[in-house]
Amino acid sequence: MNSFAYRLLWTGLCIVIILGIIFDICRLPAERSRIHAIPFTGLGFAGVDIPLTSSELSIYRKAEVIKRYYRFGSDEFVLIAIDGAGNRHAVHDPMYCFRGAGWQIRNKTLVPIQGGEALLLQLEKDNMIRETAYWFSNGRQRHTSVMRYWLQATLRRITLGRSDKEPVLIMLQSVEDHALNLSEVLDQFGVLFDI
Repeated sequence: MNSFAYRLLWTGLCIVIILGIIFDICRLPAERSRIHAIPFTGLGFAGVDIPLTSSELSIYRKAEVIKRYYRFGSDEFVLIAIDGAGNRHAVHDPMYCFRGAGWQIRNKTLVPIQGGEALLLQLEKDNMIRETAYWFSNGRQRHTSVMRYWLQATLRRITLGRSDKEPVLIMLQSVEDHALNLSEVLDQFGVLFDI
């Protein structure tokens, strides 16, 4: 390498170090995730936390996660909300996880919801049927695109948290063989649209 290449390499390294220091200094203070605003109880519903399994704890390390069982009259479901601000790898394509856990996707339906859309999946494994709905939300827009989630999270990182709220993953899962009445749950549990 000639002296120009060495100077260019050292200049680039210095710029990267300086940018790293600036990003650390200018970062917004860590705040509690908005997923913790989801209430346990309310008019016509009650919920209880479900402990994360050891494998979930290893996957969600440093991410903020809630996993709760809710009952709305005769409707029952499990809510999982993941804020990956502390661990970007914790939030990934839910279909990848379902397939990895041995579930077969029997049906996929895009469902319009307030501020965007959700994906409703019908899953099957060992003669068990489950329904799951999920979406990503930045508090204003809701979508099912993992790529769009990554772009939103990256833009938030680049702008030091000033671009928008951290996008979170919201999943609703049916319990045992009960169908997930998504429209009814969302009508009664509108707090999910504040997240």
